[in-house]
Amino acid sequence: MKRAVIHVSPEGSDRNSGTASQPVSSFQAALALARQAGPGRPREIVVHGGEYFDVFIEIGPEDSGLVIRAAPDERPVLYGGRPVSEWVREPNGWFSAELPGVKERVWDFRSLLVNGRFADRARFPASGSIRHESVFDARWMSSTKGGWDRKPTEEELTTLRYRPETLPPDFDPANAELTIYHCWDESLVGVASVDRKAGIMKFSTPAGHPPGAFGSWKEQARTFVMWNTREGMTRPGQWYLDRTRGRLVYWPLEKEDMAHAKIIAPARFCILRVAGRPEQRVEDVCLRGLTFSSTTTPMKAGGFGGCAFEGAVEAEHAKGLRLENVRIAGAGGWAARALKSDGTLCLGCEIEDTGAGGLNLDGIGGRVFDTLICRPGLTYPSAIALRVHGENWLVQHNEIHHTPYSAIAAGGRRLRIERNLFHNVMEQLVDGAAVYIFAGKECLVRGNYTHSVRDEQVHAYYLDEQSEDSRVEGNLAEGAPWALHMHMARRCVLRNNICVASGTMTFSLANCEDFALERNILSAGGELRFSTSYSGIGTMRRNIFWSGSGQIRWDMHDRLSSLERNSGPVVFPPRSGSNFVADPRMEIGEGGRIRFLDGSIAPNLGIEALNLAGVGRRKNAKA
Repeated sequence: MKRAVIHVSPEGSDRNSGTASQPVSSFQAALALARQAGPGRPREIVVHGGEYFDVFIEIGPEDSGLVIRAAPDERPVLYGGRPVSEWVREPNGWFSAELPGVKERVWDFRSLLVNGRFADRARFPASGSIRHESVFDARWMSSTKGGWDRKPTEEELTTLRYRPETLPPDFDPANAELTIYHCWDESLVGVASVDRKAGIMKFSTPAGHPPGAFGSWKEQARTFVMWNTREGMTRPGQWYLDRTRGRLVYWPLEKEDMAHAKIIAPARFCILRVAGRPEQRVEDVCLRGLTFSSTTTPMKAGGFGGCAFEGAVEAEHAKGLRLENVRIAGAGGWAARALKSDGTLCLGCEIEDTGAGGLNLDGIGGRVFDTLICRPGLTYPSAIALRVHGENWLVQHNEIHHTPYSAIAAGGRRLRIERNLFHNVMEQLVDGAAVYIFAGKECLVRGNYTHSVRDEQVHAYYLDEQSEDSRVEGNLAEGAPWALHMHMARRCVLRNNICVASGTMTFSLANCEDFALERNILSAGGELRFSTSYSGIGTMRRNIFWSGSGQIRWDMHDRLSSLERNSGPVVFPPRSGSNFVADPRMEIGEGGRIRFLDGSIAPNLGIEALNLAGVGRRKNAKA
């Protein structure tokens, strides 16, 4: 059957027929022509190069089989925002432009693109954070046990107490937004009212946790930052949305010509939506070679991982959705989200500079190959670069870097996370990892390479609550002081992992049961510390442990942390078997190539020299 091909171009007209020589100009017209071809006929929309503004496309079950692709050698850009013009220079050298609907909150946003750059929003203080006075002393019992031992009240979720001298006295609450830090996430909230004398702010929307929650765990959880006020404009390149005046305010960079600047303000949460239904899914839609940019988010807390927000590409109840060589940059929420969708493929994509996360995917039988994700979480630092949940996922040969929180957060059954490259991850928050798995069953984390992390708060590979019968093997963590951390997991295997740190190193099995540790190398320049429950280790054999300072310490504890610990400088616990304290005598070459030197006992123990030179993205990869 002959394929129906419809062409769309910024230079076209919706009065045209949609042929290559007579393209239409809007996606609504192109989609209407494709639908006229009938559901049984192969259909394709060819998108020609150029910029498309304020785009929204909704694809339904009747569009199954549709391909939307860039024309050969062309790179069309689809924006969910509008260009801002008619800038007026203000007396202080800033520029402002009136925007309709801003005063009324009809048009509201928290990201801005300036000449392709995800511009910095006005921030107070300019760096660091402000310590608040709120206290929330309920006990966190664990996610598995339901969270807090008592439910927070509405007042606790909507009230912040602060010292009046820590904030500018005249900031405008209509503009102000606050990031309230917790532990593994944060809440972005608006300000409904402020009592400046008493130092009390009321939020316009509830926080995910009360201010002060987790404050006994981490100092950051006692702090906040204020955004989008005039007082936060401290350097060129920043902006804020003045809702009181109905104007967008921008301070240009040096030599930035406002007469020619391309500034795009987002107007939509989503650019392309694949809208299936439980009883009728959208099947086999393919997006190829397109660029999506400029979306925003509603004012609400994002929850764990920022998962509450939509993607620039959004899908639900889809089957066989394919994103091939798609680029998503400057999205205010997620780059792409596909929920309750099976057989999703993301191949050779590039995702950069997002307000929330990169890819948020769940379903059965999905694949993520050869994709780059960098600098997510620019507005919501708890956002995850790549979240996958479901069954039988393959996540292979991806590169993820410069993330504020976890690079990959996964859960489900039979997930395979292999030969991925991670660096500069977990740059702001804690209790996450390069690869973090919650409640994973029969999962495999193999052949990954993590390097260049900030400090001992960053884990490389982390199996968390309810994870069972999974394997972490053949991975490399270079320069990660707390590379392997396991919590409330059971019957898992850690095999042939190589972890190296120039200073101290911690290995932990917190409230775990029956782990097998086989043929691993843990090498620290300083103290090597083990923290494990008595039941955490079932078998431990043929491992090499090394401390350059000669300090190896075991802290053993019962599964209940409230019980007395039995700590001491014990070389090995009773189940040690054929383990050795020895210099592993190895070199880490470029790209993660391990070479054992003469005299190393590692080969005799069956420890394989990892060769991870091929990890990360491959060029010209195919599904």
